[in-house]
Amino acid sequence: MMSDSEVFSVIERLLGSSGSVELDMADPQLGEVARLLPKAHTRLALSNKGIVVSFPQSGGSRVRIERVSNMIRRNTKASSASAFSGKEDPIPIKEDKEAKEPKSLPPVKRYQHTYVPPKIAGDLISVLKDDASHIAWLVGPTQCGKSTLVKYVGRELGRKVFQINCRGDMGSEIFFGEKTVAIDEQTKQNHIVFQKGIIEQAMTEGLDEQGNEVGAPGILFIDEVSACPAHVAHGLNRLFESDDPKRTIVIAGDGGRVVRSHSGFRIVLAANTVGRGATDMSTAMYAAQHDALDISLLNRVAVFFRMGYDKEVERHILVEKIGDDKLVKLVLKFRDAIRQHIREGKLTSPFSTAQLVHIADMYRVFNDIGKAIYYVVFESILPEERPIYNEQAMVILGIDLLQTYVQNNVDYM
Repeated sequence: MMSDSEVFSVIERLLGSSGSVELDMADPQLGEVARLLPKAHTRLALSNKGIVVSFPQSGGSRVRIERVSNMIRRNTKASSASAFSGKEDPIPIKEDKEAKEPKSLPPVKRYQHTYVPPKIAGDLISVLKDDASHIAWLVGPTQCGKSTLVKYVGRELGRKVFQINCRGDMGSEIFFGEKTVAIDEQTKQNHIVFQKGIIEQAMTEGLDEQGNEVGAPGILFIDEVSACPAHVAHGLNRLFESDDPKRTIVIAGDGGRVVRSHSGFRIVLAANTVGRGATDMSTAMYAAQHDALDISLLNRVAVFFRMGYDKEVERHILVEKIGDDKLVKLVLKFRDAIRQHIREGKLTSPFSTAQLVHIADMYRVFNDIGKAIYYVVFESILPEERPIYNEQAMVILGIDLLQTYVQNNVDYM
């Protein structure tokens, strides 16, 4: 079997001085090279030497092999596959950005973008507006917009959202309140008072001191609920067990005081999992949510809404923040390629909507999409994932990000 160095030598001879060659993989003269070129480890070894192997999107036996330097000379950011198939016009790449004036960009929303609610937003609103008190659970990968959706729904309903994020080492006092020492303003003496927890604050929103409904109710939003410690989950279970619109809770830390909620009080939970622990590879990366919640608590949840990375929303955000349709198209191609590798199990780090937002923001800062992607992504992913990201950047953007931005004379300890 040929080694990677032997394959590289053959490819170098085929490229010669032209920097680009198209081959027919069915040509018997190619021999073992034709069998090895489609393999990921061979393409990765070639990409580390600045050579990109591109297969046509439409299939077929022909393949293009090209040096990265040649791709840059061709002055294109179109993917090799697209250029090979002739489906797209070449897109000029920005060279020597410090020597040129930044191109004029259309007015965009640099610091924020117009929020586009996901399709499930209307259904969640319907659940929360129902006369019965239903508990809703939002499940989805990191930074897919779960918290943003709840805040949006709160604004649409005119209700205040009381949010708390769970973690494994948190105490129950954050939820249920605790006694604390306060200073009397008149006597300047210390005295013990009970400080309300977030649950009581949310339950009593819109109530006067006598418990009369005088305003809009609150929404209790518990994020990362799958990471909720067992002693807190036990207390939540008692809050969740009734679907009476006026939920009640006993505050043990305040002498067993009973708190009764506004009839419009609602509860929304959110997590990366559905509370059953790490059930597959996609949930195993969320280490804080490996432990399963008690099934009795999960059975109190009336409805589950699954969220993900909405591709049309991401396109909308990039168009608003970047303002260049052709460049947006390239970023989206890069996104699709990376997520396909994630689906195939070759990558584990999520490529989230928030990362696309950060890339767009950094593009506005640097006026350089390669630098934006490198600074946002490459130092946050696993070291063994960088070559795959870099290969996609070379194929789609025509940029070797590792060669461009990693400083070889620096010891990264």
